[in-house]
Amino acid sequence: MTSRFTDQDTLKTARQDWLSVLVRVPKDELIKAANQWIFSVVILKPPEVGLMMTNGRIHSTGGSFHVGEVSLTKCVLKDAEGHLGYGHILGRSHQQAHAIAMFDLALQRLDTSESAIQQLEKWRQQIDELTSQESARVEATRVDFFTMVRGET
Repeated sequence: MTSRFTDQDTLKTARQDWLSVLVRVPKDELIKAANQWIFSVVILKPPEVGLMMTNGRIHSTGGSFHVGEVSLTKCVLKDAEGHLGYGHILGRSHQQAHAIAMFDLALQRLDTSESAIQQLEKWRQQIDELTSQESARVEATRVDFFTMVRGET
């Protein structure tokens, strides 16, 4: 099996990083980009919808509580080299979960990783720009209550 990763810990860390980007990419753009690879895969677990319990916490010191359930679609693929590709996405998009799993595979393979990394970095940059714009928009409306005048003279 030819992989970019020599051990499972390195793969796990890298996978967490790239999956955090892939779940934020617009659905149609992700599906279109995932269709560029033509390598054979075996569907170990076809895209399926399930429920996941979400927990919340009041402030940083409060106890956790169940907020409710959310839909989660997951998919597991395996290529001819033995790599496993995992795709998880909140919601009910079978195509998006499959596309994420394809990207997960492509990022592990030696023959497709270069183009996959280029695409991933482009998306990461777009996401970072959107995050910066949102932070600036929120910062513009920040109120600092300690510097407000109380009306006393």
